[in-house]
Amino acid sequence: MKKCLVLDLDNTLWGGVVGEEGLDGIKLGWDASGRGFVAFQQAILDLHNRGIILALNSRNNYEDAMAVIRRHPNMVLKENNFASLRINWNEKPDNMREIAKELNIGLDSLVFLDDDPVNRAVMRNALPEVETPDLPQDPEKYAKFLLTLPYFKGGVTTDEDKMRGNLYVTERLRKAAENNYGAKEDFLKSLEIEVHCYQDDSSCLSRLAQLTEKTNQFNTNKKPMSENEISRRIAEPSHSIFHAAARDKFGDYGVIAFASINKDSEEWLIESLLASCRALGRGIEEAFLHFMAQRARENNAKELRILFKETEKNQPAKEFLEKYFEGGRFDLKNANLKPDWIKTIWIS
Repeated sequence: MKKCLVLDLDNTLWGGVVGEEGLDGIKLGWDASGRGFVAFQQAILDLHNRGIILALNSRNNYEDAMAVIRRHPNMVLKENNFASLRINWNEKPDNMREIAKELNIGLDSLVFLDDDPVNRAVMRNALPEVETPDLPQDPEKYAKFLLTLPYFKGGVTTDEDKMRGNLYVTERLRKAAENNYGAKEDFLKSLEIEVHCYQDDSSCLSRLAQLTEKTNQFNTNKKPMSENEISRRIAEPSHSIFHAAARDKFGDYGVIAFASINKDSEEWLIESLLASCRALGRGIEEAFLHFMAQRARENNAKELRILFKETEKNQPAKEFLEKYFEGGRFDLKNANLKPDWIKTIWIS
């Protein structure tokens, strides 16, 4: 399964070269020459609505290309559908590396569609980990071809899956806003972050199971759990399942943190703690830990310990534990963990 579809523009999303033929000269409409591109864009939009991230990688004049995206009456895909834009004269493999870095995903999560066989060959040679299939020569076959690709098959779709494209778009807005602030803390305060924390709530089991399966970087003890396993732990008096969702002035992050705790004794043991990478570095993970520590104190727990299993990918989790857990133990007397720029809402 792939996370992101990266698209060329000229002769891929529309017919013709906009820099030569202009906004009114390209093929994009309901006649024989343009209807294939409209159908293709609609098929792409359907993927976006299922949670596939969209990005552009085009050798083009930025102003010309954006004029089509913003003003052409038959353009199905809009600017806010794209999480990353690389419309310039740089080499396309270089652009692709920047897209992956911006979105914080691996190159092996990308699929690249370009009508030009030379561009495809260059991409395959430079970045073989990027999937670069051959588009049909006939644009009327583009949409059907997209639907036959094996990279975007649907399974259980969570609310976060449906939101994913917009999540990356709003993240681009946050990064642009951050450039207006000299101090990181001033920027974080401006976001007006809210973190909603839940204990033993079963309203989003599919998303919680998905987090345990897919989260790698901030995951203290990766152990995928099914919806049934999580539900059983919620029902057991000796266990609790915690999760958190977040939002700020730019939009909703969705459900982004999870923890499974064994509370069979006065020593609460965090068997698994994880958070989505899009939540890291803004104090959300600290607010979540603060919530769990408060719950432990309220239940007269004497200690809060955590299990940690190091992997090749979970360095962010390791650094977090080194900062707040000494010898695998969190000081329950620590009452100042939550950053003052975060509003926390506790929901039992």
